[in-house]
Amino acid sequence: MDKLKQWVALTVLGCLGIAAAGWFLLVSPKKAEATDLQAQTASQESTNASLRTQLEVLKAQAKDLPKKQADLARVAAKIPDNPALPGMIRALTAAAASAGVELVSVTPGPPAAVALAVPVAAPAPADATAPADSAPAAPVAGAPAPTAAGTLAGIPVAINVVGGYFEVAQFMSNLENLPRALRVTNLTLAPGTSPVAGEGASTSTEDGRSLTTTITGSVFMAADRPAVAPVVAPATS
Repeated sequence: MDKLKQWVALTVLGCLGIAAAGWFLLVSPKKAEATDLQAQTASQESTNASLRTQLEVLKAQAKDLPKKQADLARVAAKIPDNPALPGMIRALTAAAASAGVELVSVTPGPPAAVALAVPVAAPAPADATAPADSAPAAPVAGAPAPTAAGTLAGIPVAINVVGGYFEVAQFMSNLENLPRALRVTNLTLAPGTSPVAGEGASTSTEDGRSLTTTITGSVFMAADRPAVAPVVAPATS
């Protein structure tokens, strides 16, 4: 009986040892792996939900894509990538004819980069342990700021017209609707007649008064503008 009890005890201990070994060698690693896979699945499902939301937003934005492209085309027409002076002169001529004034001269200047005001950061307190040449250089105020749309350049222009007060006012109103962006910086009015009018010709208005008007300002161009490939809206199923 004693030997039988010993064999039973040894058998039970052996089974327990095999069960423990199976747990630590097989079951426990697989359980940890399953837990890790569940965590990865939950994370991936969260990522997929976020991507689905972004996709829905992009689909909604794609419906407005043609309108946005048309708006960009209108802005690009107002600020071309070259001086485009012939088109500007034709637009000024049409604006003058519509207002009833005589366009005497248009004098453009050379393009120059537009200096954009850059805020200057306050100087940091000097560190006694840092070398003198290790401090970063502060941005320079008024330096041109290049962007992804190119460098903005201004072309100064002087416009001389002759006409009555109300005609000149209408011409100024027409300048706001030019196909080219024009910034007026100065306006000078003086009594006088057209310097290019023929002898005996009259440029006075119905009330007998005429004004020689000099308008100074700038038109703009986007120098070094990168070419933009057309964007095609994705097809929706």
